[in-house]
Amino acid sequence: MSNVPSPGLRNQPKLRNVFRVAGILLVGIGLVMIVICFSALFSTMNADPLTDDSFGPPKRFFLGFIGMPVLAIGGWCLQAGFMGAAARYSAGETMPVVRDSAAYLTDGEGILGVGRTVDDAPSGRSGKTGPFCSRCGVRNDEGARFCDACGTALA
Repeated sequence: MSNVPSPGLRNQPKLRNVFRVAGILLVGIGLVMIVICFSALFSTMNADPLTDDSFGPPKRFFLGFIGMPVLAIGGWCLQAGFMGAAARYSAGETMPVVRDSAAYLTDGEGILGVGRTVDDAPSGRSGKTGPFCSRCGVRNDEGARFCDACGTALA
């Protein structure tokens, strides 16, 4: 095991759930405020100024100005809560395409190891046909018992 600390926060799963729940609540509250705002606006538009006593400025129109920032903050919380899942999904969708593209564009040689499909086989540059080292990955001669690069015993 490595002594490198985890890049995440100590209570990351708990914090992720807090962001998700808070985001859902804030988006819901923001949407309700905006609906109330618009219903108050449209109800005053239908009032007849001569016969209806409710004619005048909308009474709950200010809720729209509160609901919009609440909706935005809820969206940001949801983004923070679901960011890891979205990143894993997008990586799972895009990386096979990147690998195939790198293999196609470089004739199987790959770019920094991504998309490598050709083998350094007998017709390759090394001319070695033996096993690969399980420790360092170097291809060795056919009858080799130890790795040419690191000295590890070959199976």
